[in-house]
Order: sequence, then structure tokens, then C-alpha cells
Amino acid sequence: MSMDGRIMTECRYSEVEGRSSHFHNAYEMLFIREGSGRIEVSGHEYPVGPNTLMFFSNLEEHVTKIEKRPFRRYFVKLDPDQLNCQLSSPWQLSIFKNRPEGFLPYAKVDRYADEIDALFQMLLKEEERQEEYADEMVLSIVRQILILTYRCEPSRFAVYNREEQLSCAQMQRWIETHFTEDIQIKDITENFFISSSHFSRTFKKATGYTPKQYMMLNRITYAKELLVHSDLSVGEIAHRSGFMDESNFIRYFKREMGTTPNKYRKLMERR
Repeated sequence: MSMDGRIMTECRYSEVEGRSSHFHNAYEMLFIREGSGRIEVSGHEYPVGPNTLMFFSNLEEHVTKIEKRPFRRYFVKLDPDQLNCQLSSPWQLSIFKNRPEGFLPYAKVDRYADEIDALFQMLLKEEERQEEYADEMVLSIVRQILILTYRCEPSRFAVYNREEQLSCAQMQRWIETHFTEDIQIKDITENFFISSSHFSRTFKKATGYTPKQYMMLNRITYAKELLVHSDLSVGEIAHRSGFMDESNFIRYFKREMGTTPNKYRKLMERR
């Protein structure tokens, strides 16, 4: 659910001090140019150093732990709705949203580090200028970054050369579009004329999530955005995020986040 309307919602180049963590309902590219550390994503830690390019889903929270300073990096936040609509190649989107078994969210891009640095600088200029056709320019630059990343680490991307994989990408997008509605998994299978067992098996293999997990994570992520960026009550947020009642929402939220919605809101207010 977009709250901004632009593909690129933020672009920065800066030095990180100490440990940083944050939440945003956005895809993110993080390009480390100097320093080293570890980045925790969904319970897994990954070592990062110069010329490491990382990709985060809007469903993931991450924590940066600095080990060697200065730790300088670019980061770019991209609106999921806008990018899903306008970046039409499923294989390019896959590095942002699919987490199949064995997936690594980073790529060493030494081979094209200078070219990628120049592309991030172009994104910074687009952020500053806000001129006409900015989205078209940003989309072109993001595509070039993804292509160069693929040339360095093709295994980080899904290869959509089979009808089954393309079908999973379509169903994934359907969930992303309809998760705030009162839908069940059977609604998805009926819409795509497939069996429930086949759908669940192929969807998890392609994306790393069961269909229900993916739907619930989208709901929880949107709820977190409303908790952080609105004054809506927990009950209203539950309804807007696709949960049928407040208690069900609180239960799922606590299971995923380890805390209640109200406590999460207060924690984010202090950051």
C-alpha cells in the first residue's frame, strides 16, 4: 500500500555510527563503499564490506552492526507498489521479494563497483532535483544496477523460464494487491484454477514463504506502517490491514514481532 506516490522515496549517502535499526515499508538497496560490519536480517547475520550491495524486502527488518569505521554507504528506499507495477521483469523483482531456501541478500560487486557508485550518485541527483520524468529516470537507473548485480551474482535472482515460476510471480502479485481484503487461500487458488496443495508447494519453493505466511507478513508490514505513520487506533489498523478482529491481529503481531502493536508504536516513537 503506497503512501508516497514516487518510486524512490529516499536516497542518501552517509556514514553510519554504531548500531542502527529501523523500519520502513519499502524495498531497499544498500551499497557499502567503506568499512565493514554485520547486518542482521530476519534472524540471520551476514558479513558486509566494501563493494557489497544488499537488497531488502519491505517484509524484512534489518539491523546494522558496525565493526570497522568509517562505514560509508548509499541507501535507497523504493516504493513496493510503484516498483512492482513499473518494473515489469519478474526476475529483476525477485531479488527484492523472494527468499527461497539458500538465498543470500547480498552481492559482491567489485567488478562493477565504480559503475554502480556512479549510478547511485545519479539517484542522489534525482532525489535532489525532483525534476520532470524523475520516476522514469530512477527506474532506468535501478534496472542498470540490477543488471550489473546479475552479472556479478546471477544466483541471487530467480530464473523465470518456466510457466510454473511465472505463475507464482503472478500469484505473489495478486496477494500483494488484495491482502487488505477478506480473502482466504482458497480465493487465490480458485482465481488461478489450481489445487491448493500444488499452489502451496510451488509458491514456497519459488518465494520462500507459504501463501498464508506471505499474506500475513504483508498485513503485518502494512500495520507497522500505520502504527508508525498514523494516529489510528489498533482496532482500525487491524481492520485496514485485512484482519477481521483486533484480538486476532494482536496475536499475529506479537508472534511475528515479539511485542504488542501499542508497545511497537511507542518503541518506534523513541527512534
